[in-house]
Amino acid sequence: MQIRHLIVCQISLLIGLFFLNSCQNSASTEDIDTSKISVKLDILRFDEAMMKLTTREQIKGFLSKNGRFVNVFYQTTPDDNALIDRLMLIHNNPDTKAFYEETKQSFGNLDALKKQFEVAFKHIKYYYPDFKEPQIITTFTALDLELVVADDMIVIPLETFLGPKAKYRPQYPDYLLRRFDKPYIVPSVLTILAKKYNAIDPNDHTLMSDMVFYGKSYEFTRAMLPEVADSLLIAYPDYDLVKTWNSQDLVWGYFIDNKLLYETNDRIKDKYLSERPRVQEIGNDCPGRIGQWLGWRIVSRYRTENPSITLVDLMKNQNARDIFEKSKYKGQVED
Repeated sequence: MQIRHLIVCQISLLIGLFFLNSCQNSASTEDIDTSKISVKLDILRFDEAMMKLTTREQIKGFLSKNGRFVNVFYQTTPDDNALIDRLMLIHNNPDTKAFYEETKQSFGNLDALKKQFEVAFKHIKYYYPDFKEPQIITTFTALDLELVVADDMIVIPLETFLGPKAKYRPQYPDYLLRRFDKPYIVPSVLTILAKKYNAIDPNDHTLMSDMVFYGKSYEFTRAMLPEVADSLLIAYPDYDLVKTWNSQDLVWGYFIDNKLLYETNDRIKDKYLSERPRVQEIGNDCPGRIGQWLGWRIVSRYRTENPSITLVDLMKNQNARDIFEKSKYKGQVED
């Protein structure tokens, strides 16, 4: 079954964005007030501090004082000579120094990033009062490493999120590169943080279970960043999101016709969950990770059909089949 070519593909960007906002606003959300919630939020600019280090002794001293950071981000110890050699090269090479200046100028004082993290952390604390804000650290690695999210630490290599105008970019195909831009930083962090609260049944290895897991992760991120567009949360271009929304009856029909919901073969599941430019088994217009998107639709419908279920209730529910059955989802566009 192929996804049909839709007229909506040719609509103007303005109408498309209006539609996406309507989709987002129609989803189940809880009306909450975070104005009285305080969070501790400071960003350590290790990018600035480290790029001033030019000798081995300076670098070794910095790494020794920040052992936890080295363990989490570099996955090694502060006395790793290979790491010190690499940092020496980055900090003293004219090309990488110029690249850092481009990064520093692009990001400025990080005010926008701080504000979005503050919104997200306040929302997390509303739902989970015991939430302890992780330390946020920014770095510069000359594209050596990527975003790292741990319970107590978030490390952001700023240069990986410079966007399409950057002189150098991460070595990924175009369909992945779009998310290496500033607007994707906080949504990416929140989707990873969601794992801490996302209960799963370790004995359920079905595609349905995986789909619902991803759906709960995106629903969590949407709740913590209520003003952020769905296209940024799931990293689909607006074009793909609109088109997929309108074709979901056909996508759903493919999953049902091919009995995929309770598939347990990892190779088959990967076709619908993993990063791919297109899921050609369904159609040339079907974006990768379609199973993740479909899982989000199921979870969103579940919340719509069961308004008394809070976000915390949802995240604690490890029964994917229960969520699916109570969602009453059958590929319908209406939310």
